[in-house]
Amino acid sequence: MLTHLPNNKIILDTDIGDDIDDSFALLLMLESHKFNVLGVTTVFRNTEKRAKMAKQLIRSLGYDHEVYAGCNVPLISRIDDLIPPEIRKKEVLDEKGLYLIPQWEESMKDETIGEKHAVDFIIEQVHKYPHEVTIVLVGPYTNMAMAIRKDPTIIPLVKEVRVMGGAFEMDFAEWNVFCDPEAAYILFHSGISIYAVGFNVTRLTDLSDEQVNSLKNSQSPTIKLVYKAMQKWFAHYEFTVPVMHDPLTIASILDDSIVKFEDHKIEVDLNSRGKTIESDKGANIHFSVGVDKDKFFKLLQEILHV
Repeated sequence: MLTHLPNNKIILDTDIGDDIDDSFALLLMLESHKFNVLGVTTVFRNTEKRAKMAKQLIRSLGYDHEVYAGCNVPLISRIDDLIPPEIRKKEVLDEKGLYLIPQWEESMKDETIGEKHAVDFIIEQVHKYPHEVTIVLVGPYTNMAMAIRKDPTIIPLVKEVRVMGGAFEMDFAEWNVFCDPEAAYILFHSGISIYAVGFNVTRLTDLSDEQVNSLKNSQSPTIKLVYKAMQKWFAHYEFTVPVMHDPLTIASILDDSIVKFEDHKIEVDLNSRGKTIESDKGANIHFSVGVDKDKFFKLLQEILHV
């Protein structure tokens, strides 16, 4: 059953434009009508184009929420050290010499995005609404780490940070943490209340052929837009099955019975480029240990008709 959260203030921080699940997370947040959406921020590699893509999706649904571009690069790592050569050789650069995100359409170029930097927007909103803002991170955590470093006074004022990331009890550096492990380390050790929806549970939420076909046959202009973007993502990365990593993170707020969390002391292992391991030296994190797939997909069906 959906929790009624009309006053639940939320910021979604996303690397929309690569994997299609970011788009579904954005749609689920908006179409649930259970959040007071303060704004959307973008992170990692060509955040301006990511922001314009997000803005087009938001407008297609009839909303006017602002979108703010954030940090393009990790705190320390170089992009050349992150992206495998076989992927880099497929990449195309835009007119500014930046990575052209696979889902980019020329129709997005005229979208208007906010002038503030995403980091400044996050800081501003936390001070404006102390103890009320939930920040959801479904890309690398660079913007949030920068906000903490730029203005540490926000730490006790953030209601909660909910992340898609980590991989509890798996010998694996999950992508969002891998891309900026130093940012994850700063966030996890900040003292902010953190709920981590990890790859250990999100990997179980792949869409069936029937669900993909329902997207293909949808008459919704927005779903058509998302399906077209999904096909471009498939072609670029040679993937065939969409997995709902990021929507599960939103769903975990809408219905707290979908994802089971346990409190664990979690360390971001910088020596392994971001494995999330249980350690006495770790930070106290509410980490996902189980998921009710049937309930999650029922929620997607109710809200997005997927």
